[in-house]
Amino acid sequence: MAAEDAEKTEAPTAHRRSEARKKGQVAKSVELTSVAVLFGMIIVLNSFMHTAIEGVMGYFDATVRHLDASNFSQQRFQQDNLVAVWTLARILAPILFTALAIGVTINVIQVGPLWATEALKPNFQKLNPLTGLKNFVSMRSFVELFKNFYKIGICTWIIYHSVQDSYPQLLTLWRMDLRMAAGVIGELIYSMSLRIVGVMLVLAGLDYAFQRYSLEKSLRMTKQEVKEEYKRNEFNPQIKSKIRQRQKEMSKKRMMESVPTADAVVTNPTHFAVAIKYSADEMVAPIVVAKGKDILAFRIREIAIDADVPIIENPPLARALYRQVEIGNAIPGDLYQAVAEVLAFVYEVNRRRKERARMGITWD
Repeated sequence: MAAEDAEKTEAPTAHRRSEARKKGQVAKSVELTSVAVLFGMIIVLNSFMHTAIEGVMGYFDATVRHLDASNFSQQRFQQDNLVAVWTLARILAPILFTALAIGVTINVIQVGPLWATEALKPNFQKLNPLTGLKNFVSMRSFVELFKNFYKIGICTWIIYHSVQDSYPQLLTLWRMDLRMAAGVIGELIYSMSLRIVGVMLVLAGLDYAFQRYSLEKSLRMTKQEVKEEYKRNEFNPQIKSKIRQRQKEMSKKRMMESVPTADAVVTNPTHFAVAIKYSADEMVAPIVVAKGKDILAFRIREIAIDADVPIIENPPLARALYRQVEIGNAIPGDLYQAVAEVLAFVYEVNRRRKERARMGITWD
């Protein structure tokens, strides 16, 4: 087992992480959720403490005041029970709702939206005594044991010192009325709870860091596993399709960026558009820098118009260039004459335009 762990030196791949997430294997600290829920419940309980005490005292006052054995009936008993349930519900509803909301929020923050149905499937391997023994002596079991001792020790220490500090005041509770005594006990519990939450927060932070480390360690892969996964993904039709789609998008983007650098765009005029470029110092023959059909052809013409690239309508040449020449390739010899005529016409038009510009004459 140690030899296998030693070989797992590679970080987990994205596919490995995705599969683990589907199985519910995520870095999540139960301690962090518990501390957050406890803190929220303490704050809400402190805010509603006065209202809760008044509600309970009011209920008992009314019950005692109307307690009359001679008028006791089943209907009266049922009414008192309904009032008791309603009073208890009003006290507990804000606390329970807060606990639920905070618990869900903290879990979503830790792991994000997750619906791992595979984690609900029965795993009979867990019933194996050897597996249970191995888990019993694992690092995780020692960490859980440390957390339990930490929580028991810290809570005991805080409760002892809190009661010790408040001992003189607690001795006078018998002299107080019920509301005042409940207030004193409530303040003591509130103070102890905040101190417990403070020290438990340190444990929660350490536990979350350990959970992330433990998950990362369990997902590590050997070099051979990485190679095998790469081979599987390489022949995965869906992944290959996505790669090809991404390559087409990038190629199309580069092609559109090349249109403004073209010398001319030959069109069908509506169905095909081919942008050609020629530089006597750099090229043996003109090359096709962009081409498109239908919507893509329309987009090429739009870019050409915005970049002031001449558009020449020559349907036979446009169709031939589109079908015979790939982007970035030179035109074939049988199209030299037709392309040369187009470029000669464009160069002549550009020359006349420059002459007219020097003479201050504008094109109509």
